[in-house]
Amino acid sequence: MEVQDDEIFRLTTKGGEFEVSREKVAVPTKSLPRDMIFEQQPTQILEALLPLFLTNQLLRAWQESSASELASRMTAMSNASDNASELAGTLTLSYNKARQAAITQELLEVVGGANAL
Repeated sequence: MEVQDDEIFRLTTKGGEFEVSREKVAVPTKSLPRDMIFEQQPTQILEALLPLFLTNQLLRAWQESSASELASRMTAMSNASDNASELAGTLTLSYNKARQAAITQELLEVVGGANAL
């Protein structure tokens, strides 16, 4: 048995507007009870799915934006930690050099004072 009332709907865009094209098809099918067949108009399906799709796209963009912000913050904090460690090392080295110079100066004064006697 071939059903002549079946159609294929294609959702396309022309000039930025949605357009639904219909094509009649003959599909061989088994006979089904009429209460089991339920079809909706393409505009009803589009009206139901389009808000869900747009909401999903907005949510995805927001999630990617949040993830990007967090990754940026992590990179900035890592760079700040590295710079702080480097600065602490440089300052420790400068302090140690100054302390060693003071010790050397004191030793030279002690040795110089002992030679003067």
